[in-house]
Amino acid sequence: MLDEEMKSMIYNQKAYKTELARKYTTFLSKYPEIFSDLISGSHFDFAIYDTIEEYDTRIPQDIFNVYRNGQGIEIKPGRATNADLELALSVTAVEKLIKTTNKIDYAQLLGTFYNEPDEHKGWIDFMLYKRTQILIDMGYGKFAQTAGILEDDDQIYSI
Repeated sequence: MLDEEMKSMIYNQKAYKTELARKYTTFLSKYPEIFSDLISGSHFDFAIYDTIEEYDTRIPQDIFNVYRNGQGIEIKPGRATNADLELALSVTAVEKLIKTTNKIDYAQLLGTFYNEPDEHKGWIDFMLYKRTQILIDMGYGKFAQTAGILEDDDQIYSI
């Protein structure tokens, strides 16, 4: 898929509760190469939280899921059935992420929000629903390395 252009499809964008989710899904559909490291069949949730307290209660402002198919990505409102993980993001983090212009800048900023979370400057967190090695084999580990969430010297084994 490196030589071919990835395709993206947003389903039922009017179903999102917030304008920010509509902007974020539009951004992600514009840059589907963000997901190029993931294998076909990868499926995960993006949950946007206004405050840490909302995150603690697991009640996001909005939630959507991204599915990596053979040609690119599909973005749909709501939680995925049997998601691999949830990426929880603060509103502030999303507002900054959608201003990036390529996969590397996006990944590195995402990593900053994970490694240096700040309630006012932005934060992200992950809830893993599958074993770490399975997620690494699905390509999430490669993205985590690009983001600086996993250091280059961390062992990433792939079968």
